[in-house]
Amino acid sequence: MTQKRNVTLKDVSAASGLALITVSRALRHPETVQEETRQKVLKAIDDIGYVPNLMARSLVSNRSNMIGVVVPILTSSLFADFAQGAETVLKQANLQMLLGVSQRSNDQEAEAVRTFIARQADAIIVTGFTHSKACRKLLQAFDGPIVETWNLRPEALDISVGYSNFDASVAMTQYLIAKGYRNIATVGGAFENNDQAADRQAGFLHAMKMAGRSVPQENILAVPNPTTIESGGALIMALLARPDPPDAVFFQAELPAQGAMMACLSAGVRVPEDIAIAGFGDLSISRLLPVPMTTIKIHASQIGHRASEMIVKRLNGETDQPLVSDVDFELMIRKSA
Repeated sequence: MTQKRNVTLKDVSAASGLALITVSRALRHPETVQEETRQKVLKAIDDIGYVPNLMARSLVSNRSNMIGVVVPILTSSLFADFAQGAETVLKQANLQMLLGVSQRSNDQEAEAVRTFIARQADAIIVTGFTHSKACRKLLQAFDGPIVETWNLRPEALDISVGYSNFDASVAMTQYLIAKGYRNIATVGGAFENNDQAADRQAGFLHAMKMAGRSVPQENILAVPNPTTIESGGALIMALLARPDPPDAVFFQAELPAQGAMMACLSAGVRVPEDIAIAGFGDLSISRLLPVPMTTIKIHASQIGHRASEMIVKRLNGETDQPLVSDVDFELMIRKSA
């Protein structure tokens, strides 16, 4: 078998019939050559399948034009929307996104960050503020922009873009209290490696305390990460089987809230008459359920969009921009609560 070799700029020169220096100038500084010449070069590139060696170019320019993004999961449409929002801005700036998935593992996050740095990424976007010591060292030593997203905390390494999970949880809890619900349970995700889940639970407990409400331990529950629709259905059936079931359940993740709703409807449990259900995330199906979901709307795409905008500005030398960007949240009041 004949070993294949990479197509080079010399091959483009031969295919186009132009001098090597002309081809190089047409690619690096197209404004300095005639349009007819540039079109010849582009046609030759298309004909022979030439791809520039970006790593070699980055050694000269000190830029790779690659941005590393770490998300916890891709099974949630929220993180897909977040990545899409980031990619839209990066594409317009001729930057490419490298995507890593941590599965809520600090070790996997650190490995993704290490890979981005090894590939000379110009900037890194991560989800949340919970990092291993190894990952934090890597990020602190990294000389490009770093954006921590999906939460707001004072200990940001560099730039932060997101919303206050604490405040969002307080807002929903205060709403449920104001509606007259007396026995409110809360269901969070696993709190390990998840500062967003921890802040949501803290917000719930704070709002209950400020209202003079005690929260029995059995009303604080968690479902495993990654959260699923099935976990919510099983959990709410167990709650309803109690001698004194709650009259409202605040799910601090949307998928189990949807599962709880479907389980109630299947079992003939009336929502919100028998039990109220509130979620967190506002996935697209939530407003289309037979009983539309009261929930917290997260502007996922806007978080990605804003994070990338701030990176582009920093890479372009704009150093006077704010380091914190609050995209806020919305309380979506619907029939389920």
